[in-house]
Amino acid sequence: MSVSLGAMILRTVPPEHVVGQATALAPLVDELWVVEDLPFAGGIGQATAILEATKELADPPVIGHGIAPAPFRNPAALAMEWATLARAYPGRFHGGIGHGVPAWMEQIGAKPASTLTLLSETLLATRQLLAGETVNEAGRYVQLENVTLEFPPASVPPVSAGVTGPKSLRLAGQFADGTILSEGKGPDDVVAGRELIEQGRADADAAGLAHVGDHRMTVFVGYYCGDPTLLPPPPEHLPTGWDAVGADPDQVAGRLQSLVDVGVDSIVLVPFGDDVVGQIELAATEIAPRLAT
Repeated sequence: MSVSLGAMILRTVPPEHVVGQATALAPLVDELWVVEDLPFAGGIGQATAILEATKELADPPVIGHGIAPAPFRNPAALAMEWATLARAYPGRFHGGIGHGVPAWMEQIGAKPASTLTLLSETLLATRQLLAGETVNEAGRYVQLENVTLEFPPASVPPVSAGVTGPKSLRLAGQFADGTILSEGKGPDDVVAGRELIEQGRADADAAGLAHVGDHRMTVFVGYYCGDPTLLPPPPEHLPTGWDAVGADPDQVAGRLQSLVDVGVDSIVLVPFGDDVVGQIELAATEIAPRLAT
C-alpha cells in the first residue's frame, strides 16, 4: 500500500523501556512516533534514542516527534535539536509542532494569549532555520535577530502542525509541510481539514511563502483488533470519537480503508491494551495487506 503505516510509542512507557519497545516495533512499521505530553518523557530524548537503536535495520522507520508544544519550545532551540537529528540520521526524522494542551500550558506558566499567533511564528521560524535561512523575526512571541544554523541539514525534515480547529488547520496549510490529526478524527474530519488546509496554502501563495511538495496528512488512530469482550478501555487521555476497533482484521481494515480512500498519507496506530507489540504485529501482517490504495 502507498499509505505509510506507523505506530505510537505510548506516553505511559517509561523512558528505560522506550528503546526496547521501539526496536520490537521498528521492523513492522514505516514510522514510529513519540509523545511529548506534560509531565511524561521528553520527545527529543526519546526520538534520539530510537533513531540510534534502529539505525542498523535494513529499512529503518521514520521517527516522528509528535507533538512539540509551541509554548515551551523556542524555535531556535527546536531547530538546533531537529537539525542535529536530521544530519545524524538523514531522511529519518519528522517534526511536529502544536498548540499544547491549554491546561498543561497554564500549569507551567506558558499559556499564550494568542495560540494561533504563537504557532504560526514558531512554525515559520523553525522551518526557515532548518532550511538554512538567516532569520530575523520581530513577532509577538518569537524574536530572532540574525540567527542562522551553523549546521543546517542537507536533508531538511518535514515539519507538520498538530492541530484540529478550523483556524489552526488553515494556519497549517499556510505555515507547515503537513498536518497531524490527533486521535478521534475520522474520514469526514480529513476531508473537511483538507479544504481548510488548501485555503491556507492559497494564503501562503498570496504571501509569497514557499511550499516544498505536497502537504502531508498524518492521522493518529486509536486501534484494537480482537475479541470485543476483552477490549480494554481506551487510555483516559484519548478523546472519544473515531477509531479503528474490530473483532477481526477485516473489520479493522474496513475502518482504516476509509482513511486511505480520502487520501491520508500516514496512519499512525495508537494501540489500546497491554499487548502493544502483538497488536502492531497483527496490524502489519494481517490488516495492512487488506488495504487497497
